Amino acid sequence: MAADRQEIERLLGRPVASAERATWGFTNRTDLVTLRDGSRLVFQRFRRRSAAHHRLRVTEALVAPARAAGVPVAEVLAVGIETEPAWLAYERLPGVPLPEAMDLEDPAFPPLARAMGELLERLRGLSRRSAAETGRSGPAVPALPWGDPDVLVDAAATWAARVEGLHGGVVRTLPDQVACLFAGRAAVFAHGDFAPVNVLVEDGRITGLLDFEAARLADPLFDPAWWAWSVSFSGSNALATAWPALLSGAGIDPTEAGLAERVQVLQVLRMLELLASDQALDRGVREVVADRLRATLQEAGRA
Repeated sequence: MAADRQEIERLLGRPVASAERATWGFTNRTDLVTLRDGSRLVFQRFRRRSAAHHRLRVTEALVAPARAAGVPVAEVLAVGIETEPAWLAYERLPGVPLPEAMDLEDPAFPPLARAMGELLERLRGLSRRSAAETGRSGPAVPALPWGDPDVLVDAAATWAARVEGLHGGVVRTLPDQVACLFAGRAAVFAHGDFAPVNVLVEDGRITGLLDFEAARLADPLFDPAWWAWSVSFSGSNALATAWPALLSGAGIDPTEAGLAERVQVLQVLRMLELLASDQALDRGVREVVADRLRATLQEAGRA
């Protein structure tokens, strides 16, 4: 729309030839923009100024070490943190989100799932310092509560108590389960929303990793667990065929004791965190998360 293109021109301060709404970026408005000089970029407007600050800190801290490790991350090209709305402009990486390139039940998906696992292994290899610090603006990703199992126990109790309609047994037993499953496990850098929609592909290879807004320190299974949660919406067959490939690429032993239990509890915790958060979720997204939480708890016998 012309009005939207004009707003991007106003905020960016440069003539815009075209702007098209991206298929990713559900929380914040994301547009694929072509400037009149032919330059192409991604323009993102944020609902919350704090989210823009966080995204900027994460990107500034990670883009160099991530690229050195073979993780394709877009660089921030321009910043409008103090405008209304707050915005960031990124370089436009090649490719399209994986679900645009193929159905996740396509036989070509498992090889890409393995490549996504290899991407996770490289992310885990980033030093804690580069994941947790920037030179100027303080912590880039939160270390708590996900980075400390003891703190996560308390957070689990708080989230469960805030979400309406949960069976009392969930509120009572979930913290004990967290303590049992995650004690003594070291945290790693986690993307936070590691899902096919946030991975760009072109010609059968990964060309970009998007959306670090939920980046944090967390258990090594956090990203695989959320990936499985996301892929499961494409059907049980998609997950069944691609899950072993992801684990193999990430160097995770599928026979690891407690693997299935940890994955399920991490999914439950993340859903509880989303539902208990003050962060505004679209009504449709909230309903999807709430429905999946109920189904997961029923499957686990905790509903």
